[in-house]
Amino acid sequence: MAGQSQLLPSCSTEIVTSLNSGLQADDVCNRIATKLSAYEIENGKLNLEAIPAGFIMSECPSPFLPDPLASSGTNNTLDSNYSILSLVLVISYFVLPDKRRHPSLLILNLSVGIFLFNMVVFFTIGNPKRLQCAVNGISSGEIGNNTLCAAQGAILIFGSFATCLWCAALILNLHVHTVWNSNFFTNKYILLNLICWGIPTVIMVVAIVLHAIKFEFANLCLVSMKYIFPLFFYPLAAIVCPSFLIHIATFFYIARIAVREGLESDMTQSLSTGTITDNRAMPGVSRKHVIVAVKIQWRALLLAIVAIVTVLFYWLFYMTQMSRMTELQNNPTLTLGWIECMLTPGNTQNICADLISSHLPPFPLIVVAETLVSMIGIWLFIMFAKRSLWRDWNDMIYDIRLTLSRRGRAEKKGEQFFAL
Repeated sequence: MAGQSQLLPSCSTEIVTSLNSGLQADDVCNRIATKLSAYEIENGKLNLEAIPAGFIMSECPSPFLPDPLASSGTNNTLDSNYSILSLVLVISYFVLPDKRRHPSLLILNLSVGIFLFNMVVFFTIGNPKRLQCAVNGISSGEIGNNTLCAAQGAILIFGSFATCLWCAALILNLHVHTVWNSNFFTNKYILLNLICWGIPTVIMVVAIVLHAIKFEFANLCLVSMKYIFPLFFYPLAAIVCPSFLIHIATFFYIARIAVREGLESDMTQSLSTGTITDNRAMPGVSRKHVIVAVKIQWRALLLAIVAIVTVLFYWLFYMTQMSRMTELQNNPTLTLGWIECMLTPGNTQNICADLISSHLPPFPLIVVAETLVSMIGIWLFIMFAKRSLWRDWNDMIYDIRLTLSRRGRAEKKGEQFFAL
């Protein structure tokens, strides 16, 4: 019955015979009892390693039967909502005229990267099998046999590196503007685009040329285990780690200036007479400039912290846990031992899980890692979907209405001061 597991009764639906009774109870649905006793199994009568290679044909996805007590559903809905929220920011910063200039352009490009990173969830909505498997229904999906899997993996690679690089550019801009009082990046967007969009393109093309995109687990096509460290995680580390250190240095500089400002304020209030002041500020950078810069760009500062910590945590999670998953994948003895345990009469999943639990990442850690990555889009929306954004939309719609009604365009008066 290789490749025909779909003919088995579905445990998630009620199957009624002509006698108005179910074929099987929920606790034994699709459970075929073994003919061997527990003694025979324990003494080698059941030895799955003795089955010749290729005797049992594989099926995609692997025909593990669902637990009838488990709730069905995925986190695709949440991930898709987060990607839609990031798309709202992309459209807003692209359409509104005041947002298409420095430093808001950094947020626009970062929003595009985050949207591409989150939107890959749309590939699996409805029918995950079309992403997981080849056309033959047996082999796992990869770049050579599944176009949808190749497209998802390519976009995910591109979006991951684009998000990290534009986040690094945002961190560098904050550091240079706050610490050195310089607007170096104001007229450097050609260079920024070549770097922050060019590097992800190169890495994506390399992955495609090497046929390194493959379905490994869950609903995700990414770089295969063979290339995932040299082609994905190591380059990400080269971007994330220096950016994190620069951001920490910027944070400590701001904290030092804030503490010095507080001490001077206390000294001024305590001295009712005299004009003692401390003018030992760093050359070229005033304390007032630092405080104003933080007040204006605190959202970008906080988003950079959230994004860089999220990516760093996700990177460390896979760097430390990938060896466990690789060992389980490359050692069929562990898998066969688990199957033999499950076929033993009286055993349950809770009992047999102990055989492979040491070779799997801790479940709470998986939940935290996936949740943090999925929430980058919602953090972006919360921090930058502020009242002024909707006011700009209202002003633009009002101007369009005036134009269409032939009453002329209302021009804004006065000097414009913008903030991220």
